[in-house]
Amino acid sequence: MSRTSVALLAALLLGSAAQAQTTMNVGLDVDPGTMDPRMIRDTSAQRMQELLFNGLVRLDPKLKPQPALATAWRYTSPTVLELDLRKNVTFHNGEKFTADDVVYTYNTVLDEKMASPRRSFYTPISKIEAVNPFKVRFTLSKPFAPLLQYLDLGILPKDTATKAGADFGNAPIGTGPFKLVRWQKGGSIELAANDKYWGGKPKVDRLVIRAIPDNNVRMVALESGELDFIHSPISPQDLDRLAKSPKLNLQRTTGLGYTYLNLNTKDPVLSDKRVRQALAYLTDRQTISNDLFYGMDTPGESFLMPGTAYFSPTAKVYKPNLAQAEKLLTAAGWVASTKGGIRTKGGKPLQIQIVTNIDPNRQQVIEFLQGEWRKAGIDVKVRAYDFAAMITDLTAGKYQVSLVGLLNLTDPDRGSYQQFTTTGTSNYGKYSNPQVDKLLEQARTSTSSIVRKSLYGQAAKVITEDAPYIFVLNQGYVAISSKAVTGYTLYPSGSWYSFENITLRR
Repeated sequence: MSRTSVALLAALLLGSAAQAQTTMNVGLDVDPGTMDPRMIRDTSAQRMQELLFNGLVRLDPKLKPQPALATAWRYTSPTVLELDLRKNVTFHNGEKFTADDVVYTYNTVLDEKMASPRRSFYTPISKIEAVNPFKVRFTLSKPFAPLLQYLDLGILPKDTATKAGADFGNAPIGTGPFKLVRWQKGGSIELAANDKYWGGKPKVDRLVIRAIPDNNVRMVALESGELDFIHSPISPQDLDRLAKSPKLNLQRTTGLGYTYLNLNTKDPVLSDKRVRQALAYLTDRQTISNDLFYGMDTPGESFLMPGTAYFSPTAKVYKPNLAQAEKLLTAAGWVASTKGGIRTKGGKPLQIQIVTNIDPNRQQVIEFLQGEWRKAGIDVKVRAYDFAAMITDLTAGKYQVSLVGLLNLTDPDRGSYQQFTTTGTSNYGKYSNPQVDKLLEQARTSTSSIVRKSLYGQAAKVITEDAPYIFVLNQGYVAISSKAVTGYTLYPSGSWYSFENITLRR
């Protein structure tokens, strides 16, 4: 064969190889706020952590910790946990993974100067030591029941992360199955398969993840073939039709999250518990579930998830009761108008603003509540705006009522301790009750699941009575993909761990 023929054949083979590369297109509702696992505040950032990083453990669909960067572990005492680390693991930039990276990651999360929103998950840790390059020891100040559940935190490369500082979240380096190629904020994220991944190179060569806030636009993009995969939130009225599509696979399950109204207890109007309770009585969860979510999400009761081992039905349930709401508002000093208008107090009208992110489902909810709360003489304003801007206002306490959601609640502690303890890092509404502080502290330090269930039931009862949150819905979780996608495993938490096993056959 001539040199020219050989060159042509090589070019054809190279072209064929390039064409064989597979790209999976994914739609997300919001852009992640960061890609630094230590600073996660949203579920999109959580999904990026699952693709780019590995934790010491990984939670399976039944929430049981499985080996990841740790291959084995043991408690040598109720307050000492040792973990053996996986050898021959490298970060995306070629750095070797060792125990020093684990120590660095957790020490920086615990550093108050970092202001990690996840810090309270790890405060019982008093010391983290590298016993040797492939063994770490966690020493606790007291027993801490959820510790293993929380060791899914993505591990960072010490040297690279130290040099990058606050910029690490924009150019993350992990040990995960995919590595970042580019991130056009507010637009798209491109990831490439990590061909040196310790778990084996992913079967999909490239992921392109697009932030598309409108649920309907994401759905149309999936149906047209522009996207290969979308997941909750999805417009519930379309689920039956999508389930019957010959081009799509639809999977659904009970989720591990709740949608709630976060009430700012430091607001002059909402600082009165009677007003908060009145709003709870004016919030018809059943109608929201049936008419707006078509039963996909079910009425909420407390921070305890139905179907889990810790669920307790002891919390107060606010059934719709306009008369009771009016009675509470009157007792709080908000005088009803003789003409059926807006209540007043000291000459000031009763005004409340509800905000949420741009999402058709949530916008429907706040518009529904606007009408319902108005029946009791409340002047309700509603606003939907960019998720990142809303979260900034929420964390700064610049809101009255915000409709938001929590996902990935793999342990009751994850959906309560940060949110309801006085110093909790996600306690944006500044709720404070010493009894709740004590109950939640006891629950996280008890090693008995029976005792923990009792303590969480008691805490849920007090919290729903105080009404810093109005638990609107228990979330369902839905994932829809094209028929070309195989190998995806549905997790109640919404995890994308199984993306590394997906095969795309067009």
